[in-house]
Amino acid sequence: MTENFRKYILKPLKYLLDLSLFWKIGFVIGSCVLINTLIAFYFYERLNHLRKHIEEAPFYAYKSLAQEGLLLLEKWEKLPSQSAERLLLEASIKELARIGLRGGVYERDGRELVKIYKTASDEEIQAALKAIIENFSIPEVRKNWDMVLKWAINQEEILQKELRNLSERTDYLYILLFLILGFFLIWGALAFFFIVKRPLDRIVSQIQRLLIEGESLCLDDPERCKLKYYANDEIGRLSSAVRDLLRSYGELAQFKHTIEEDQTVEEVYERLAEVFKEKLDLKTFAFYQVSNSQNSMRIMQLSNPDLEVNSEKLFNADLCRAKRTGHLVSSIGQPGVCRLFLWKEEAEHYCVPFMSGGRCVGVAQIILPKTQETRKSKKIHEKLKLAERYIREAVPVIEAKRYAESLKEQTLKDPLTGLYNRRFLEEALDNIVAGILRRGTVLGILMADLDYFKSVNDKYGHDVGDKVLRETAQILKTNVRASDLVVRFGGEEFLILLVDVKEGESVKIAEKLRSLVEAHRFETPKGVLQRTISIGVSEFPVDAQGAWEAIKYADVALYKAKEMGRNRVVRFTPDMWPSEEY
Repeated sequence: MTENFRKYILKPLKYLLDLSLFWKIGFVIGSCVLINTLIAFYFYERLNHLRKHIEEAPFYAYKSLAQEGLLLLEKWEKLPSQSAERLLLEASIKELARIGLRGGVYERDGRELVKIYKTASDEEIQAALKAIIENFSIPEVRKNWDMVLKWAINQEEILQKELRNLSERTDYLYILLFLILGFFLIWGALAFFFIVKRPLDRIVSQIQRLLIEGESLCLDDPERCKLKYYANDEIGRLSSAVRDLLRSYGELAQFKHTIEEDQTVEEVYERLAEVFKEKLDLKTFAFYQVSNSQNSMRIMQLSNPDLEVNSEKLFNADLCRAKRTGHLVSSIGQPGVCRLFLWKEEAEHYCVPFMSGGRCVGVAQIILPKTQETRKSKKIHEKLKLAERYIREAVPVIEAKRYAESLKEQTLKDPLTGLYNRRFLEEALDNIVAGILRRGTVLGILMADLDYFKSVNDKYGHDVGDKVLRETAQILKTNVRASDLVVRFGGEEFLILLVDVKEGESVKIAEKLRSLVEAHRFETPKGVLQRTISIGVSEFPVDAQGAWEAIKYADVALYKAKEMGRNRVVRFTPDMWPSEEY
């Protein structure tokens, strides 16, 4: 039973669902046209039948004959007997009766009636007409013409009744026609809603949510990135394309989220190599890290430890065309474009620069078989473009970790809290801003200050004050992303730069940090302390065209938070600091 149901019901139904929208909508319109055509054909047939019935019905002629015969009889009675005119009228009356017997043309007032009337089939009428011809007795003639007239009138009433019945049926059919038309309109509207509008609304809604929520849409709930549709028509193919886009976006978001939690640059390169091998099926490649200060390159990852590389560019990075130009360099379609490539006859290369702040900070060299498929395969080109997207996601994280590692041993960190200091901020801010502008994203700026911190030093001593600063710094640092930057701005003041946030998201993060500090218990030799923090928030380039100006606005918002009673987050607004005062 189940097999038959699947074979004879589900399979044909699936075939119908997979039909093009053209055929589905055509089926709805065609059904409406077909049924209305059948109704119109029924109308035509009924009216045509009635027309023929009217044309073939003899009673109209017999009614006229009877009326004419009675009129001539009245004239005949008024004329003198044996007059020639009377004899002529008698002959005319008999001729009318003969016309009734055989059908034909007769004259009235000198005008010829062009219809040839059929003979009545009623035997009594035939007998009455014969009697008029054979026995011209005035009472009998009158009686017979009256009989013909009554019969004709009766036949006329029967036809009129039939016309009324047809008219009533026509009214019902009109109503039925409009009901059927309404049904198909509703059916068409429902079909359009469920087949076209509703799926498209879901697709648009998913894309809008993706644009609004960004990577968190797929990270927080992967099921929300899935898009289901029941058929393989145009909407189904669109759904499939959007589903692939959402899946790709979700995988990229997950990748970025994962590498942000990695500790070292080497771990990020290892994870990128894993993506190239497992997800993209790119088997041969090399990753290089560029030192612009020394104009050198360092191998960070090889797909195969035995992979041979040209060592010249390791000592002179400008020999690498991708590094020197900052543009993609590919031998696919441009043979011999790179003179340093070692396997020009056996393979193709596809070199992608790692760009950050307008500088090349690394290069990925992908090596492919030198075949016709490599040059023309759409699938391979899609893999290479996807590889570029993974690289773009990885570069900001790599650079953030490189900065962290390269400056770890330098004087760019505050010795008390382990946070970066203002000197580091001054050197790093330009690169951070360049990345924000290139990617078209937002830099969240939080200026935080411990409330009544001086009283801690005065009451408990500087050792306790230092402990409060260290633990506050740790709270701030561990509760933002690895790609974000926490700076000790001075004294008890901290600056947090949130890289690549959505507009308005900075306030939520600031509130989370404020509540974490408020809830924290500072264990000291003199007992447990609980402190609060005030935070001013601004965003670049939303609030200002310059990053330092935006930092100033965050500081203005911080002082506003202090004025409002401390232990709160205040978002900068233009009325707090008119532009002429800056």
